[in-house]
Amino acid sequence: MSTWLIISEETSTAEGAAPHRQVTLVRTVSGKTREQALVELHDVARKHRPDSLKSASTVVGRDSDGSFWVLAKNSRGQASCNLRLIERIGS
Repeated sequence: MSTWLIISEETSTAEGAAPHRQVTLVRTVSGKTREQALVELHDVARKHRPDSLKSASTVVGRDSDGSFWVLAKNSRGQASCNLRLIERIGS
């Protein structure tokens, strides 16, 4: 069994500024199969709210690659968050 990392890739744009991207480790999943780790990713995605979207009404969707997007419902596109599952390599 592998160790999996659930990461958050948050992108936000302030008025008139360049986009800011921040990658954060959300959770480590150890001793589980990929399929079991994907279930945990789904649970995290349903509950995760990045700082840039805390005050916004959000929607969560699954991308074709298995990752999840947390997006503002207002469609202004000033912030988004992509949650991914990656396999940990090495120690």
